[in-house]
Amino acid sequence: MTERLGILQKFQAWMMALAGRPAESEAPAEPPQEQPLLRLSRLMVAMASPKGSRGGGTQVMVDALNRDQISCKSRELLKEGEELELAMLMQGVGHVRIPVLVEWVLLSSFGHSAGLRIQHNEQTRQIMASFVSLLENNSRG
Repeated sequence: MTERLGILQKFQAWMMALAGRPAESEAPAEPPQEQPLLRLSRLMVAMASPKGSRGGGTQVMVDALNRDQISCKSRELLKEGEELELAMLMQGVGHVRIPVLVEWVLLSSFGHSAGLRIQHNEQTRQIMASFVSLLENNSRG
């Protein structure tokens, strides 16, 4: 009986190959799922400045984040596609500078919302993993 099942599975795989579709056992791997944003209990103040500059910048209020993305609000308009560096004080981690890319901006008369994608290096990956785990355990600061 098991020999018949093996032959049937081989036959099915051969027919699928002829039809141009991958067999069920050869299904492509699913892309990794994005983590949900963790809403902060208190807004976190950050300064967003163009990459490499040391002065000035735009004040943004971070309201949610995960290991790869940050959601924030700003009085000044950020530009989609712009590369910025966020300087902020993360409770439990310390003062950090995180390179980000502005993915989207929603305009509003009460303050603009923006989605930032973190441009990771080894240091920022560790910082964000540490801060997110503190948030998830409700033990930051």
